[in-house]
Amino acid sequence: MINSDRLRSTTKEDKDEKFAKIWFQALARFHRVPPLVSWQFNREQVLAYLRDRLSNGVPTWQRLKIVEGLIWYRVNFQNLKPDFLEGLKVVLKRTIVFERIDASPGPEEIEDVVGKIDPNEPDVIQAMRRSLRGLGHAYNTEKAYVQKVRSFMRERTLNSIADFDAITSRDVEEHLTDLAVDGDVAPSTQNQAYYALSFLFEHVLKREMEAINAIRSSKATRIPTVLSKTEVAEVLSHLKGIYSVIGRLLYGCGLRITECLRLRIKDFDFDRRLIEVHNSKGEKSRFVPFPEQLVEPIRELVRRRKIVHERDVADGIASVWLPFALDRKYPSAHRELKWQFLFASERHSRDPKTGRMHRHHLHSDTFPANLKKAVDTCKLLKHASSHTFRHSFATHLLQDGTDIRAIQELLGHSDIATTMIYTHVLARPDFKIVSPLDRLIGGAVQVRGGSSLPTECVKTMPNQAVEVNESTVEESKKMDSVAVLVPREVAVALNEQGTEKAIAVSSSGGVTDSKSDGRIAPNVQRRIGVWWEFVRSWCLRR
Repeated sequence: MINSDRLRSTTKEDKDEKFAKIWFQALARFHRVPPLVSWQFNREQVLAYLRDRLSNGVPTWQRLKIVEGLIWYRVNFQNLKPDFLEGLKVVLKRTIVFERIDASPGPEEIEDVVGKIDPNEPDVIQAMRRSLRGLGHAYNTEKAYVQKVRSFMRERTLNSIADFDAITSRDVEEHLTDLAVDGDVAPSTQNQAYYALSFLFEHVLKREMEAINAIRSSKATRIPTVLSKTEVAEVLSHLKGIYSVIGRLLYGCGLRITECLRLRIKDFDFDRRLIEVHNSKGEKSRFVPFPEQLVEPIRELVRRRKIVHERDVADGIASVWLPFALDRKYPSAHRELKWQFLFASERHSRDPKTGRMHRHHLHSDTFPANLKKAVDTCKLLKHASSHTFRHSFATHLLQDGTDIRAIQELLGHSDIATTMIYTHVLARPDFKIVSPLDRLIGGAVQVRGGSSLPTECVKTMPNQAVEVNESTVEESKKMDSVAVLVPREVAVALNEQGTEKAIAVSSSGGVTDSKSDGRIAPNVQRRIGVWWEFVRSWCLRR
């Protein structure tokens, strides 16, 4: 079992929690209220405190840290949503960007902040890319938002930012409704379109978007597909080479495919057997356990990666993409081995933001193609994707008794409700539902208890004869007489020997109703059904 205390002590959670408490207490002191968890501060109180910090010369980046600390406190201690704090965080991030641009207004400096923008794109798309990059959004988010805005522009025949002067919230509402009604899109697709257009109005058009009352997409939420441990082992056995290592990391650490491919050499701690995961969903970081089976394969990959890197250095082309402003803070870091991607591509590629050439990681489509071949070879009839390993990781940990909070940390979920989906009843070994078909009486079907009644429950049942009548079991109304039985003996018989033994140990004389060919007479089958319901209901009451 994974030691959740060890993992918790090694994550950045301790630091986040420390500063969250500091800023919450500072906010409480400023407003002269007791710093109790029950105090739910509001937007006006936070704004008043931030204005005070500004008047005292506190820089924007530190005020941003205050808001981030309060968000952490609100989510983790008060179990509330960030709400208004997220808006304040966005505003402060944007302020930091504009401060940097104002401090160095030249075009080269602006390009350093937002990267290269294609001048042939519509001006509204160019402006949106600048805003997204300036606020530090991921490139995948930029691509998705731009795609949604382009779709909106095609539908409304818009070509430039000036064309948006006549666009209102009503147009957005109609577009979102069309997506749900005519497009039949998933709720997540409709939500992404809404957030993209909301970002466009707020950060590009500088207008407030009114309330949207579009028809919502109502596709059912699906439970995750989970492979059994046997199925996981079989699929992994058919993955070869570097894809075998990737597959085992996905399952052994519960990683998303992008998190796995972005792992750098420095992220592997061989001594503590931990792996650092950075730049994951929501720009969060976390630690996950380093599977013992992967220590030597990873060492070998590092050795091979070093050979390729030394060749790149000799050729003068060694370079890797670095997040945020690390390439300016550490000018030579992009050439250092520790910063290189472990799962590197065979050739260099151009960064779409900066235009610089780097040796990037493998494309995210390469592993799914190899996984599909492995699944087909196994003749597995489940739909298995890269994310299925992550679902299986969480479910198997839960089945093995790992605390749900530890699983939440390992998966990097902000909200425990997201992790709770893995607690669906089919994943619980302590609660097994037996289909009524397996209890059916009559015809060729016979009642057999199997492992349906736990031994601990059977031991608590009465060991003396009791009556089973209409007041005890509803189904007994079908009987032509009152039955007398010893619950514990019948339960043991049903669990171990089947219906014939249950008849023999009961005091109702049911054995005399057996036919000469060994089959049970219909009236006895009905009686056994009632007995079974009685002993099962006893267990449920316990």
